[in-house]
Amino acid sequence: MGNTLIAAEAAFDPGRWAPQEVDARQLATRVARCADEADAALSQLGQVQMGQWQSAAGRAYRNVLAIRLVELRRARDALREASVMVMHQAAKVAVPAGPGY
Repeated sequence: MGNTLIAAEAAFDPGRWAPQEVDARQLATRVARCADEADAALSQLGQVQMGQWQSAAGRAYRNVLAIRLVELRRARDALREASVMVMHQAAKVAVPAGPGY
């Protein structure tokens, strides 16, 4: 797993936070995991793209793959940003757990 997930999980301590913050932190962790999975997919697709494509159809395939890689990178970056924003929002609503939680 990537650094995004490790940071999100390190900040997660269910005994320390009110239920709504725990939910937000869990969401941030899931979003971070999605970003890490996108990283893995980018790595695998990058290997495919590096293949030797000699034919016109092969070159067209590589061009389409390059476009999809850019789109996936943007989606991964958006997921990372969303994870950070959700974690930040969770901190805003933080209420130390007390009696009754």
